[in-house]
This record gives sequence, structure tokens and C-alpha cells, in this order.
Amino acid sequence: MNGITRILIQDGVAGAGAWRFEKSRAMQSAANAIYHETFTKLGMPLASGSEQKSVSKSEHLAGFDYELGIDVLFRFSSGQTATLQEKFLFTKYSTVTVEYMQDWRRGTRGDWFTMKCQYYFVGYADNGKFCRWVLLDWPRIQLATAQERIYWREIRNGKDGARASFVYAEFSALPADVIVASNTIAK
Repeated sequence: MNGITRILIQDGVAGAGAWRFEKSRAMQSAANAIYHETFTKLGMPLASGSEQKSVSKSEHLAGFDYELGIDVLFRFSSGQTATLQEKFLFTKYSTVTVEYMQDWRRGTRGDWFTMKCQYYFVGYADNGKFCRWVLLDWPRIQLATAQERIYWREIRNGKDGARASFVYAEFSALPADVIVASNTIAK
């Protein structure tokens, strides 16, 4: 197994909102470089190499993504593994954004309720690089949320016919103990 394995479901999004996934795919190499550099600095380097596993939604590996909210599998040089959910955004904001309702009209819960990742990455991209990003310890985010140390706001997305809603919190409002690394937030 490579240091970074991405799960790509072939029978994915089509239609008006598909452009988001295409733009995000173009940022994967930049994210990979951040992950390798970050975990090396932390003293737990990733194994070399990266790969993308293209699967149909009916295959077992696809369940990591659509059922558990896991986009990436990490393998460290020690042989240990970890999981990551990532969100690449292309706006002027600096917020951690998580899908709250997949379809607010039908009451279908989103990643906020189902995600089982260990790490969560949010990066804001411009001109092929991430200008603002944060890598978070997701279980610590859950704990800080339960302790009411993070103030989340909810917003609905109707762009391109989307039916999702999201919760978000400003980068600057995150407690230091939930941040693994960032290029904009001092720990």
C-alpha cells in the first residue's frame, strides 16, 4: 500500500454540481505534498507513493467514502494506518465546513453525523495551490464540540440545484488542541 490511497467512486456526481469534483481532483497533488510534509514534521512520515483506487459504488472500498465519509487512507512508514476526509474549497472564506444534511428537504443526514475519519482537511485553493488550509484531529473536534468550545453555524446550499446544508466554524475560532497543522493558524 502506498502512503496515500484515494478512493474515487466512478459512478459519482453528474450534472450541474460536477464541476466542484473536477476542480477538487486537480488539487490532489498539492494536498498530497501537504500531507507528506506535515506528517514528516510530526515525526510520523507517510510511506512513499500515492495511488487512486477507482471503484464502483457497489464495491467494498467505495463504502469508506459514501458510508463512512473517508476520502483518503494513509499508511505511515511504521506500517500503521489512518483515515482522512478532505474538503477543497474555492472561495474567499477561512472556515471549516462539514456537510450537515445531505438533503435537507428529505432530512437525509450528512457527514457531520456519519463520518468516521481520524483527520479532517480543509483547504482553500487558488491558482493551483492552497492559500489557506488546516488539518484537524476529528475526534478532538467532536470532543470540543460536545464541550461547546466550537461555535458552529448552519447554512443551506442551493447552488447548482444542491440540496445539502453545511455547518461551519471560522479557522480563527478553533481551539488549538484540535489543530494538527495549518498554514494560517498559529498553535
